[in-house]
Amino acid sequence: MGVTFGKSGSWVVDHTMDDIPLYGMRSDSPWHDSVSTISSRDTPPAYQKEPTNLVESPSHKRARKRSHWVAYTTIFVMSIGFSIVLSGVWPYLHELAPSLSKEYLGWVIASNPLGQMVSAPLLGLWGNKVGKIRGACLTTVFFFIVGNAMYALISAFQGLGDWACFYAMIISRFIVGVSSANVTLCRSYVVASTTMKERTIAISIIAASQALGFVIGPVIQAVLTMTIPDAPDDRSGWFLLDGYTAAGWVASFLGLINLILLTPYIFQEYNIAEKERELLKAKREKDENVKLPKPDYLALGSILFSFFFALFIYVLLETLAVPFVMDQYRWTEKEAVVVVGIALAAAGILSIGMYVFNGFLIKRFDERKVMLIIGFIPLVIGTFLFLPWGNTPIPPQICQDNNDTATTEMTTVLMASESTFDAIDGSTHTSVIAAANCKGCPVDEQEWCISTPQLPEAQLIIAFTIVVIGYPVALAVQQSIFSKILGPKPQGVWMGILTAVGSLSRILGPIFVSYVYTNLGTIWCFSILTGGMVLAFLDQVIMYRHFVPMKVPTLDERHAYDGPAAEKPKH
Repeated sequence: MGVTFGKSGSWVVDHTMDDIPLYGMRSDSPWHDSVSTISSRDTPPAYQKEPTNLVESPSHKRARKRSHWVAYTTIFVMSIGFSIVLSGVWPYLHELAPSLSKEYLGWVIASNPLGQMVSAPLLGLWGNKVGKIRGACLTTVFFFIVGNAMYALISAFQGLGDWACFYAMIISRFIVGVSSANVTLCRSYVVASTTMKERTIAISIIAASQALGFVIGPVIQAVLTMTIPDAPDDRSGWFLLDGYTAAGWVASFLGLINLILLTPYIFQEYNIAEKERELLKAKREKDENVKLPKPDYLALGSILFSFFFALFIYVLLETLAVPFVMDQYRWTEKEAVVVVGIALAAAGILSIGMYVFNGFLIKRFDERKVMLIIGFIPLVIGTFLFLPWGNTPIPPQICQDNNDTATTEMTTVLMASESTFDAIDGSTHTSVIAAANCKGCPVDEQEWCISTPQLPEAQLIIAFTIVVIGYPVALAVQQSIFSKILGPKPQGVWMGILTAVGSLSRILGPIFVSYVYTNLGTIWCFSILTGGMVLAFLDQVIMYRHFVPMKVPTLDERHAYDGPAAEKPKH
C-alpha cells in the first residue's frame, strides 16, 4: 500500500503495489524489507526480467535447444521426402504409364499437399489437446516410411495397367503428404518452446530447414539417376532398383533415423510460452487473471492470402521444372533430372545465404519492410521474367529408335522468320517409340509450341535466381509475423491452418499450372502466376500497419497506475 498524488490534485491510497515482492535492503537484515528503488545499479523486479532467466536452469536450456534441433531435423527430413521425387516423378510416371500426358502429372504432385492439408489441422488439434507432440510425430514418421516404400514398389502394379500405376503413385504420395503435416506440430512446438525474443530466429531456422530439404531432395535424385543403372525396359517384377525407385528407399531410411531422434532419450519437450503466460497473471486473489487480447484476425487472413499466392511460384519448380526444360531445350529425361537437381542445389545454397542475411536485416530494420522489399518485390519481378520474349522457336519433338537415328518428327516441322512462326505440314508419328527416346516440345499435345517463342536460357537463369532470392525471405518473415500476431498462446491449430493453406496452394497449383501449361502454354501460365504475385504484394502493402505483434499486458503496466483520482471524470 502507498500514497500517491493523483493528476487531479487529490491524495490517493493506492493498493496496486501491494502484491509486489519486497526486497531486503541489506543482505544481513532480512526483517527490514522494502520495494527496491530502481537505479543504474539496482536489479529490476523479477517480473521485468527475461522469463527464461527465471524458470530455466542451464541444463534445461541446453535440452530445450536440443529439442529445437530435433524439430528442425524432422522438418528437414519431411521436406526431403516431399522433394526427392519431384524431378524424377514425371520420368518415373512416364515409364510406368507411357500413355499419360503431362496433365496427369499435376494430380500426382497435388496428392502430397492434399494429404498434408487434410491432416495438418487435425495434428495441430491433437498437439493442443495432448500438450505433447512426440506421439503424433512418431505416428506420422511411420506413415512417411510406408508411403515412400510404396513409391519404390509401384512397379508391382504395372501388370495391372497404366491406370493402376497412376493411382498407386497418387496413394503413395498422399500417404507421404499425411506424414509431412507433422511440420505443423514441429512449428507449433518451436513457437511454444521459445520466448518472444528468440522466436523470429527460430522461425527463420524452421523455414531454412524446410527450404534446404526441398533443395537437397532433387540433388539426391540427380545423384541416384547418374550412379544407378536404368531398369530394364519392360520393368517387370515387383522389385526394381533404379534412380527413381532408389529415391523412395533413401527417403524411408531417413524416416528411420528420424524415429530414433524422436525417442525420449534424445527429445524432451519444454513449454516456455506457457511459463510466460503464467508470469502475466496477477498475484492478488481479488484481481482477475490477465487475459490476452484477441489476435487481429484481419491481419491473419491477409497473411494467409498472400502466403497462398507466394507458394504458387514454388509450384512452378515442383511441377514443371523437368518437363519444362525438356520441352524448351530438347533435353533427355536424364539430362533434365540432373540439370534441374544441380540448379536446385545452387538455389539451396543461395537460399541459406538469404536466410542468414534475413536474420541480419530484421535486427536492424522493420521486418515488414524486409518482407516487402527483399521478399515480395523480387518474387513479382522474377515471376514476370519467366514470360518468353524474342523470336527463337521452341524445338518440336523428335523421337529416335533404338539405333539412335532420328526417325520422324512427332507432328510438325517448324520454320522461323525473324518475327513470326510458320507451320508447315509434316509427317505424323505412326509408331510407338519409348518416351525416353523423344526430345523436344510435343506439338501434337501442345499446339502452342508452334507460335510461342522459346525462353532463352540466360533469361531463365536470371528469373530463377531472382525468385530464389525473394522466396525464402518472404515466407520466413510471413511465418514470423503470423506467430507474433497470435501472441503467447497455443498455436497448434493456427499453425495447422497456415500449413493447410500452403497445402491448398500446392494442391490447386500443380493441377492448374499443368493444365494451363499443357493446353495454353508458357505465356498464359506465367502471366497468371505474375498476376497472383502482384495481388499478394498489394495485399501486404494495404495491410502493412496491421502486421504488428499482439499487445500483451504486463505486470509493470498494471502497477504503473496513478490511482482512480487520475481518471477523467465521467459526465
